[in-house]
Amino acid sequence: MTTRRQFLQAGLATVAAVALPGKMLLAETSPKRAKFTLALQTWTLRNFDFEQAVKITKAAGIDEIEIAGSNTWGWRPEGDGRRGRSVDLNAEERRTLRSILNDNGVRAVSLGGAQGTVQDFEFAKEMGMDFLQGEPRHPRQQGEPWNHQGRLVELLITVSKRAEEYGMRYAVHNHAYDSIYWDYRQNLEWVKDCSPALGFCPDTGHYIRSGFCPVCVVSAFKERLVSVHMKDLSGTNLRNTEEGRRGLRDVAWGTGYGQVEAILKELTDQEFTGPVIIEYDHIYPDGNVGDVNKNAEFFRKFVG
Repeated sequence: MTTRRQFLQAGLATVAAVALPGKMLLAETSPKRAKFTLALQTWTLRNFDFEQAVKITKAAGIDEIEIAGSNTWGWRPEGDGRRGRSVDLNAEERRTLRSILNDNGVRAVSLGGAQGTVQDFEFAKEMGMDFLQGEPRHPRQQGEPWNHQGRLVELLITVSKRAEEYGMRYAVHNHAYDSIYWDYRQNLEWVKDCSPALGFCPDTGHYIRSGFCPVCVVSAFKERLVSVHMKDLSGTNLRNTEEGRRGLRDVAWGTGYGQVEAILKELTDQEFTGPVIIEYDHIYPDGNVGDVNKNAEFFRKFVG
């Protein structure tokens, strides 16, 4: 049986063996920072309305959030509990959104779950965000797979050019095995001809569920790394089985098999300056508040 310590050591040892793609220049589109920062994906606190989630985030000492593309917008002014996409918020609702953020001293740095449409970029620009994150899908023709390589590459090139036009970046996200972007090696091939404004937001938990070493993925994405969805999980899935994917749960950073310490060390060595984002797929009875606080404290201890 592989222990957590052995798994971490194996991940660090493997980083040196990962073959990096050809040199890709970074886009000069994001604000310069001294070091990477901590942010929270609002999906983590989806049991709360937006204002509550922002207050919980600030109380944990976190000043940045990534707004989920689809969320439970229970704070809507009319109070009818309607749900929908963030980009569909009307002018009044957007003003409320900005007011909540400003009043609590929290900044929205990115929009999650975005397809990279003009509407997505317009919303992000209005909110003063740095980048968008998501998994673009091309308009599938009858009988055609979602991951049709030629059409996906064409779409990614279009999104990258759009990001450049808006002076922003777009980060390709991943879900677990059998989703479009589950294999980081294929993703690197697909983006070779894209503008440097397009990069990656590796979800380390989903890469573990897909049987990959997460610190190796972060190392491989070095030249196009925009942000990281950091997760620690209750186990590993090196054999990439369906049973393994279903059985893994989010746990507090540093207590599982997610190589969190190794990834933060890799980001430090890269001189990465984007956000490291807390995101939970699992919901605990307290709505994940306890783990958000634990992860924030873990991060502060690491970065000093």
